[in-house]
Amino acid sequence: GFGGPGGRGGRGLPRDRNGVPAFIGNRRGGNNNRITGSLFYSLQNSALNARPFSVNGLVAPKAAYARNNFGFSVGGPLAIPKLFNFEKTTWFINYTGTLSRSGVDNALTEPTPLERSGDFSQSHATIYDPTTGQPFLNNQIPQTRISSIAQGLLTFIPLPNQAGVTRQNFRFITANPNNNQSLNTRLNTSLTQRDTLGLTFNLQKRDNETHQYFGCCDSGDGQGTNVSLNWRHRFGARSFEALTANFNRNTTTANPFFAFGPDVATQLGIQGTSPDPRNYGPPSLSFTNYNGLNDGNSSHSAVETFGLNDTFSIRRGKHNLSFGGGYTHYLNNVITDSNGRGSFSFSGLSTAAFDSSGILINGTGYDFADFLLGRPETSSVRYGDSSTYFRTNSFNAFANDDWRMRNSLTLVLGLRWEYFEPWREKYGHIANLDIAPGFTAVAPVLPGQTGPYGGVFPATLINPDRNNLAPRAAIAWKPWPRGKLLVRIGYGWYYNPGQYNQFMNRLSAQPPFALTNNVTTSSADVLTLGTGLIAVPAGKTITNTYAVALDYRNMYAQTWNAGIQRDLPKSIVIEVSYLGTKGTRLDVPEAPNQAPPGSALTGEQRLPIANAGIFTFDNPVGNSIYHAGQVRLTRRFQRGLSANLQYTFSQAIDDAVLAQNFLNQSAERALSNNDHRHVVNFNWVWASPVDANRGFLSHPAWVAKALKDWSISGGLTAQTGSPLTPLISGNRSGTASNSPLRADASGAPIDAGSGYFNLAAFTIPAGGQFGDAGRNTITGPGSWMMNLSLSRSINLHSERRRLEFRVDANNVLNHVNPSGLVTTVNSTQYGLITNAGPMRSVSATVRLRF
Repeated sequence: GFGGPGGRGGRGLPRDRNGVPAFIGNRRGGNNNRITGSLFYSLQNSALNARPFSVNGLVAPKAAYARNNFGFSVGGPLAIPKLFNFEKTTWFINYTGTLSRSGVDNALTEPTPLERSGDFSQSHATIYDPTTGQPFLNNQIPQTRISSIAQGLLTFIPLPNQAGVTRQNFRFITANPNNNQSLNTRLNTSLTQRDTLGLTFNLQKRDNETHQYFGCCDSGDGQGTNVSLNWRHRFGARSFEALTANFNRNTTTANPFFAFGPDVATQLGIQGTSPDPRNYGPPSLSFTNYNGLNDGNSSHSAVETFGLNDTFSIRRGKHNLSFGGGYTHYLNNVITDSNGRGSFSFSGLSTAAFDSSGILINGTGYDFADFLLGRPETSSVRYGDSSTYFRTNSFNAFANDDWRMRNSLTLVLGLRWEYFEPWREKYGHIANLDIAPGFTAVAPVLPGQTGPYGGVFPATLINPDRNNLAPRAAIAWKPWPRGKLLVRIGYGWYYNPGQYNQFMNRLSAQPPFALTNNVTTSSADVLTLGTGLIAVPAGKTITNTYAVALDYRNMYAQTWNAGIQRDLPKSIVIEVSYLGTKGTRLDVPEAPNQAPPGSALTGEQRLPIANAGIFTFDNPVGNSIYHAGQVRLTRRFQRGLSANLQYTFSQAIDDAVLAQNFLNQSAERALSNNDHRHVVNFNWVWASPVDANRGFLSHPAWVAKALKDWSISGGLTAQTGSPLTPLISGNRSGTASNSPLRADASGAPIDAGSGYFNLAAFTIPAGGQFGDAGRNTITGPGSWMMNLSLSRSINLHSERRRLEFRVDANNVLNHVNPSGLVTTVNSTQYGLITNAGPMRSVSATVRLRF
């Protein structure tokens, strides 16, 4: 019994509304209804970090940058003492802010002062005068022959700032501001004993600047809002329904450095650029041997979604059943021109020499010499109907059965249906190409029109694909109920409508709603910087540069897996598993209007579709396959130590790329770009074994207090490199196509030599021919990185208040992971790396929990 007034049983003591004495089972009174939360601050500063790796070997000042993360979270019952107490309602607020300046350290290659003046006497290639066909005297372009437009554009191309080197001779060191704030709130309440309601509101704001080596910076900002309302109703002990309504809105604005400034292109005499001040500035320039001149596009977008999803779950005997479906409406409003300034590429084609058959002679021609003469190899421009308003809908329905057949056997069966409507433009401002069988002809077509070859085109210009049924199945089996062996097998089918997103903006920027042009130079139609953007080869009445298959079908992936898990002594678990994935109907960009090899070099071009220019045709004809074997060892947390070691051996193959030869897509089947043959991951956590009351180092007290509650964790990730393709730059095959061209294989072993690969394994193919080297035959540099974290938790006065410290070091051993390996054979940077992964960085975090 309890003593005190009222005698045994505690009569007369303060009680709660259920008649129980207030301190029975809860000696802190209102502890169950208290407000909880945390405060945190995290700092990362360049003063604590290692210097970035210098790929050209020259030491440069380190960029000054920092990252500050801070925030708080708090929540509890909706109550204010002596005012109100809604005991069935809880609230939660979380705020996170980031103020950062991200360090940038890039090594670039820029033309030397001699080259800028037209002197290529130190170049590796002989340059020829395109007007006479004879080599320039002393490999120098006379000053009177240098284009005035090129001279004007030179003011935007910086001089080298790294003495003693000709490649990677420009070091760009800066710090880009990048700030964001997010506020997340949640309110949950019980309406009745069977009904609960939850309201979530999230807000995010962000802004950033990106410094450019040719000027100050591009800027951007954005804001995101999310509101979600969830109602959950319980029909009984074994069945409930959850209904969720949500709204999302995200706006993003990009402001390029040159926007609303001087109309540089017009002032220099470049015709055909956009007259919109948002698109003012120099055109984009790309070179084989040098860093290009590129700036972002002005844009403003607002993306909104409205959705409703319903799920009903019920348990019947050994079956856990769930059914449901959903609907989402999407809006995407965009104001942008994808290439309003125009773009030019230079490869050395104009200053190259040709034999009597009109075939290019290797070792001649230089990209920057072409630029000074004002003769690009290709030109492109795209602008016009800048404001577009896209709409679409998606629907889904599913049924799932989690069947516990026996204590040792569980079977999961499911079926999902999804329909993704292709995007449509609110005012019909999109255009496609109707393709004749065999790509013998094309005709522009608008929404609702009837094409001469494909019939009626819907408002989306793509026929809907409603047959998206996706089955799922899985089984978990324990052969011996008391054994330590577990078997898992699974299969799933998944659709991906993401490719629809890339179609909308490209279909909208087409004639008659926008001006588009994509031209390759030839001896019959020579491109220049002044008129290249308005050049239309004779007979080209169709200038559309993009099309999508009318009967485009959604891509899907089938995945299957099997694994065996077994418990071993000392809390160790081993798991051996296999994962396979097959991608079907992958998107493949094709270039069907491709001239026969060599014809473009002689000026004939002979495109299969005579009245159309070069265009890209998206067609779902690609396939991929992925196989992976995995071994995992896990030590469960025991005696303060846990660890996980995982090794993966895998291979990924696909053919979903733009082919150099449209008539031979099968030649593109090779290792996927993201193939990493060997991957090792190791993670561990070790907690201090010191106890303040007993055991190791428990005395003296100050030692125990100093050493207890520490934890050290770390991770190691190591992987082999991804594959790369040996390329050549420029239209040396003479196909007048926008497809990438490969080098020739010399027959020498690729993995020989002291570099990242054997440079002699590849050569420049003869002019007018496709290179025979395989796609992704070079294994790029591998990487490995070790991270380390040290943390401690300190109780303040009571368990309700706790202070936590944490220090994290990424790439703690400061290992160099090279990247950006140049595999373009006719580039002066062939075989070099252009960048390296992040070096060691250190951050510190302090958090107060209450």
